[in-house]
Amino acid sequence: MKLIYGLVAGSALIGATLSIPQALACTGGAITAKDGGVVVGRTLEFGTSLNSQLAVWPKGSSFTGTTEAGNNGLSYTSQYGFIGATVDTSYDMIVDGLNEKGLNAALFYFPGYAEYADVTPENTAKGLSPSQVVTWLLANFDSVDAVKENIDQIAVLPVKLDLLGAVPDVHYKVQDASGQAITIEPVGGELKVYDNPVRVLTNAPGFEWHLSNLNNYVNLTADYPKSETIGDLELQPFGVGAGALGLPGDFTPPSRFVRMVFFTQNVPEQPNTDAAVSTLFHLLNNFDIPFGSNASPPGTAETEPEITTWTAVSDLQKLHYHWKTYGHQSVLVVDLHEALKQAGGKLLTREMGPQDASSVSRSTPVGMK
Repeated sequence: MKLIYGLVAGSALIGATLSIPQALACTGGAITAKDGGVVVGRTLEFGTSLNSQLAVWPKGSSFTGTTEAGNNGLSYTSQYGFIGATVDTSYDMIVDGLNEKGLNAALFYFPGYAEYADVTPENTAKGLSPSQVVTWLLANFDSVDAVKENIDQIAVLPVKLDLLGAVPDVHYKVQDASGQAITIEPVGGELKVYDNPVRVLTNAPGFEWHLSNLNNYVNLTADYPKSETIGDLELQPFGVGAGALGLPGDFTPPSRFVRMVFFTQNVPEQPNTDAAVSTLFHLLNNFDIPFGSNASPPGTAETEPEITTWTAVSDLQKLHYHWKTYGHQSVLVVDLHEALKQAGGKLLTREMGPQDASSVSRSTPVGMK
């Protein structure tokens, strides 16, 4: 993997106008290595390319939450430096990121289930838009326990974003370097926090439903099944994978949740975080949505079939942020320590690479010896 230090100086927020797609099929999971290091990864799927950038925010950066009345929500200064993948050039909207204390936070689509707080004079002062929550988490907390203790400091308000053209329905996954993970969901106007023992998240329906649904798959095993005899008929498995017979293979959120839990629970222990990063990328490859296999819902704003636009894996021990995009399948990495040194107290940004089916980075041919 190539270590990248060359980040380009960032600029102020730039508004853009996009129509919000109706499908976003992200899948997230985690692995703990034998040496105790934790790696966390996820895919990003969106009907319209988000043109995500990498943003490096140093400690001491200032942020202000957006409410329906404008930028008059929660104001705070970051306690920690962090890196994250954004939505286009809205650098305070982090979809997935890592801070210098080894905390990972990520936003996942939650269509039809997100229930945000009503806007009142009392909660406006601590208001954030749904897309600004990950930034607040990475900027202020070093552990899952700290997030739990302070989640009531914010109110997530139903702010219509010009960037997306609608209020995005989302929920969140947070994980720290100890391996502890939680899911945060806006339910009934409140932020509900759930312990996440499987360290997996997809999309709708609610997280508790996904955990209950795992009971339907208690029979699944990675073990090769034994042959059986019925009278004089001997029955034998057709081949490797027979133990996982019944594992759902479609791209719906419930099926992806079950599949990722199965993969992460059965993966052999990795000797170190480098090995775990590589293995987690391989697991996440199973959630790549092939171009053309999933059509957009009728009447939505999506212009192309949904694809996996990028995949990211955070090493919470070494503080390395790895990623690859649809158009550039080589894994790249930023060392957060080095990036923050280069930042020198200022925002830095970097393009992640081509993220739609029409923009692909070609490989350079090499000779054979």
